[in-house]
Amino acid sequence: MENNIDLTMADRLQELRDEKEQLEISLKETNAMIEAVEQDLVAAMVTAELDSFKRNGHSYSLKVDTYASAKAECKEELFEALRNNDAGDLVQEQVNANSLRAFVKELKANNDDEIPEWIVDFINVYEKTKIAVRKCS
Repeated sequence: MENNIDLTMADRLQELRDEKEQLEISLKETNAMIEAVEQDLVAAMVTAELDSFKRNGHSYSLKVDTYASAKAECKEELFEALRNNDAGDLVQEQVNANSLRAFVKELKANNDDEIPEWIVDFINVYEKTKIAVRKCS
């Protein structure tokens, strides 16, 4: 034992991180396969002019979902159009959590590790001690 700690905990941490990485890769691959098979089934059902069917205790039916997102170069115009057409409640100002985190970190670095008064009352801040792991030779 080094410094009186059980270093097998570090081994276990690395095993779990490696396992998590493999599971994430597997999940990404499985999601891609699901998407491909789903599109193949949609095409087959459309070709067969079949709206729905039942198989092995499951019901399958065609469903059309609509997705929409703002064009990056037109966001302000979209927001104005929504406000002018009784849909202003859809417009929300947001602060990206990772950007705010980086900004607060920078503020602390430039202010003797303190958060400035002008912002401290408007944010929740907590610190979490974690283990940094890097490959070494």
